[in-house]
Amino acid sequence: MKFSIPALATFFFCQLATKVIPAVADVCAPDALEFSETIAVAVEKIGAVPAINTDAFTYNMAVMDNFTGETIFFLDQKNGVIYSFNTVTSDIKTIFDIQTSIIPDGLTLDWSIAVGSSQTYRVKAMTQGSSSDEVIVVFTSETLPTGWSEPDAKLPPPGAYGQWICREGEKAWVADIYRPGTLPDCSDMVWPTFTGYDAFYKYTMVNGELTDPIPFFVSESAVLPGHLGSGIATTIHHKEKILWSTGDCTLFGIDGAYAPQLDHESCGKILLIDTKSRGKFDIVAKGVRNSQQMRIFTGEDSTRTVRKRRLPSGHNKTRRLKMGKKDKFLAFTDIGGVTAEEVNAVPLKDILDLSEIENFGWGRNIYDGKAREGTFYVTPGNAGVLGTEPACAESAPIGETGFIQPWIQFGRSATDAFYAISSLAVPTAGTDNLQLLWSEFNTGNILGTDEMFVEGAPPATGYKIHIYDADDGVYLTNGLNDLVQKELGDVGYYRGDPRLFHFPDGHAGVFIERTGTFYKISEMKYEG
Repeated sequence: MKFSIPALATFFFCQLATKVIPAVADVCAPDALEFSETIAVAVEKIGAVPAINTDAFTYNMAVMDNFTGETIFFLDQKNGVIYSFNTVTSDIKTIFDIQTSIIPDGLTLDWSIAVGSSQTYRVKAMTQGSSSDEVIVVFTSETLPTGWSEPDAKLPPPGAYGQWICREGEKAWVADIYRPGTLPDCSDMVWPTFTGYDAFYKYTMVNGELTDPIPFFVSESAVLPGHLGSGIATTIHHKEKILWSTGDCTLFGIDGAYAPQLDHESCGKILLIDTKSRGKFDIVAKGVRNSQQMRIFTGEDSTRTVRKRRLPSGHNKTRRLKMGKKDKFLAFTDIGGVTAEEVNAVPLKDILDLSEIENFGWGRNIYDGKAREGTFYVTPGNAGVLGTEPACAESAPIGETGFIQPWIQFGRSATDAFYAISSLAVPTAGTDNLQLLWSEFNTGNILGTDEMFVEGAPPATGYKIHIYDADDGVYLTNGLNDLVQKELGDVGYYRGDPRLFHFPDGHAGVFIERTGTFYKISEMKYEG
């Protein structure tokens, strides 16, 4: 989520206020991230797509890289525009624009209700189709596509989940947290909301153009200041099937309620959608709060020492951990509440095994009454309260049976004004040590770990990574936010909302939403 400057100020004021209770902060927070003493990266400008909105918090853009071939797609999600970038010729082309392109029958993409920029997804996501010339495009529409009388995946039933929201002393009752209407004045975000529909289409690419849209799936979506998902990937061996993160479909400030842990509800889930069979899907993962990016990657042999203090009781101090070079894994970001931002990973074969639904912990579990965020339990929280809810309750045991814990997790600290995880990259070129990179909306930091994913291991150690501009060798004191100033000039506030991605050659890249500019990332030795 990307909110206004006043809302962001509220968020960080509340975060800093909680630091006056060090006993709680020490127990109920991930380890603070330090800068790596040996690793840095250089960012090389490659190009830029048009950025229609460049004022702070007025944009919503993304990059889609889960494709075969040489093309990357950039989405202006707010304005409903798709750009293609050919990595061989460097040609940039507008291939869809809701102002000029033919809109699929039945869809309403020029919404009648104005919501915040970060909740506006007229074009929401893309991924590879079942053949080299087929792509999947997801739109968020105010109406159902022609031929659908109801969505295939639905929100919880109307009125099934109501609750009091806002802070103590100014509570307001919301009868349906998935259909709250205009939020009450006591909420930190007083925005209108509505029920939308994520509509999935297969397009055929002909001479770089989108042709012949065929709808195959519709997921009901709560368009509100909360967790709208959009993580997407095409499975490797079954290209007719795609993975999709729904988000938990409800407001910020709470633990996700019960739906993410209930196997019959689609909110808070990863769906496996069959692109060849209209309306067919399976729930393959639960307890996922708000994943906006997925990546399928291949493992390599790995050995690492795990620090004793992080191991569950009964484990040895050192253990040899391996994964096969040809094993496939799904990695995905998961935006947290106020406790832990995550990158999760799981063997792809486990996700595709329909006999068991993998559980990543978010939402209130009806069997033990706990809700999980990273390696922590969280309180029920208060919807509409930004920055402090849901609060951390206590640490969960490392290696907790029945739940998959993160590859990495991080949180806010007295020195790091992190807002939320914004993206990940698992590079296969341009790095010597870094196994995983991730980014964060607010600070301009690139973060990383040199520890490979190991199934069942505790969260890996992460670092802040020093960043240099490859054009002139200048150290970026404010990280990627310095590149916003370089592109826009002296505009006073330079948060850029970076989105990491993968070039076809395996290099990591980073796209700056606010400027439309994208860069290639290469690891270098940090000399101090």
